[in-house]
Amino acid sequence: MEVKKITYPKPNEHYNKSLFHVQKEQTEFQMGTVYLKKGSRIPEEGFTRHPSHEISIIQRGNIEMLNENGSIRGYLKSGDVVYLEAFEPQAGNVLEDTELIYILIKA
Repeated sequence: MEVKKITYPKPNEHYNKSLFHVQKEQTEFQMGTVYLKKGSRIPEEGFTRHPSHEISIIQRGNIEMLNENGSIRGYLKSGDVVYLEAFEPQAGNVLEDTELIYILIKA
């Protein structure tokens, strides 16, 4: 068993802080925290697609999620839990300073 405290990156650090990264046989699992500053876009341009399924828990803040055509897909707010399929395009505008916990699962 390994126990860690939930901590977030500081505003002047990289926005993503990995807490666990485990690879066992056919499964890879990563868990960490993210701090996003109000007024930023993640990613800065285009869309991110990664080979892992993602579950994110919004601890505080508000993100306007975008569709690839630029329309608004929805809003992620404090208390929301979101699931994204592997390779699903993701991008958003950060409307409030946001902290979230993420879990990536790659099988």
